[in-house]
Amino acid sequence: MFIKELQKNELLAPYIFSDCCENNICVEFDPSISEEDYIVIKIDDFYNATVKSPDTPKSPDCLIVLRCEDGSFHVFIAELKNVQHMGGLNKKDIREKFHTCLTDFMSGRFRDIFYNEKYRFNLKLFLVAGRVRESYSMNFKLDFLLTMRPLQFANKFYGIEGQTPNPIVRPC
Repeated sequence: MFIKELQKNELLAPYIFSDCCENNICVEFDPSISEEDYIVIKIDDFYNATVKSPDTPKSPDCLIVLRCEDGSFHVFIAELKNVQHMGGLNKKDIREKFHTCLTDFMSGRFRDIFYNEKYRFNLKLFLVAGRVRESYSMNFKLDFLLTMRPLQFANKFYGIEGQTPNPIVRPC
């Protein structure tokens, strides 16, 4: 099973948690979801601890794997930003973080897991920006992210979705 395979991986085990929080911004889970049905891998912590060089790649905060009732999975990659205004968001850095996760982490280092045909999953990329005034939230979702090129993973293209602080992962 997908979650068990990730949990038993010795390289990943120290970076598996049940929460996805950074800088007072979190991705929350619907209370009906059992902690056995999801895991959170702290991707940024993984890279900061395992890549010992000044060229440590930029990486997103969390990768969440959620088991669905039908046996499939949802994978969410989340970057959490606590910003006061739009100027605090660097489009190039954000894209680079997701690119690292998709190309190096999922398609490279852990390809045997993420490309395993036994595991079907839907993939979503989230930028969760906090402390953004409500009036900016719609502009944030529509303008900023629409100008970013989609990222490719497993011959599919994915856009980054904007989320206001503390989005809730729902059962699937």
